[in-house]
Amino acid sequence: RFAIKLLKQEIVSNAEAVTRFRQEARSSSSIGHRNIIAIEDFGQLADGRIYMCMELLNGAALNDMIQQPMAADRLLNILIQTGHGLAAAHAKGIVHRDMKPENIFVTIDAQGQDVPKILDFGIAKVQGNDGQNHLTRTGTIFGTPFYMAPEQALGNAVDARTDIYAMGVIMYECFAGSLPFQGESFMGILTQHITTEAEPVAQRAAKAGRALPMGLAEIITRCMQKSPEQRYRTMDERIPGHHPLRAM
Repeated sequence: RFAIKLLKQEIVSNAEAVTRFRQEARSSSSIGHRNIIAIEDFGQLADGRIYMCMELLNGAALNDMIQQPMAADRLLNILIQTGHGLAAAHAKGIVHRDMKPENIFVTIDAQGQDVPKILDFGIAKVQGNDGQNHLTRTGTIFGTPFYMAPEQALGNAVDARTDIYAMGVIMYECFAGSLPFQGESFMGILTQHITTEAEPVAQRAAKAGRALPMGLAEIITRCMQKSPEQRYRTMDERIPGHHPLRAM
């Protein structure tokens, strides 16, 4: 049994949409990691529709799961595994660019353990293709505003640190109970990511009656630095006195 993803008929005539769809299939299938959804096949039907054949997942998306309080150790386990998946993507030169709880689907394995799968590499950027890939041209904004790094919001170049920023926002939301930046408009939210310092995550969590695991506030704060140079450089970077990001 598989899950089939189809491009709508009216979109098939859009060459850029078709290229992006094929890029998603190639990006996801090239990584080959247990924490990234497996792409089994992709191609074109006789009527012109483009399809992608993926592993069928049973479980729930993280954004639905966090609507109810979750144990901190369970959240940490899910997010650490997500970090392993991102590290594998980055090692292949692939930046997701749209990390958000909706794209972290939590399945249960045969032993009853959580196994998150990263979904939707549809706007992934393959590093090294600048200049050849019009889908990643500078000045084009793709992604979800609530989790978007300042450089991405500005339409500037992105790299692994862009996903690290998004993971910081995801961790903030999971452990503090709310997003760091909210607004009435797409641009209003992007502007906050660019110019506004988030309320300290420990302070926000305390207001919600939550306690953060030791050391996590510092990790989240580092991930969410406005300047990419001040964040973790990779998912594996070790900071003196701290665990690497993917081993929170």
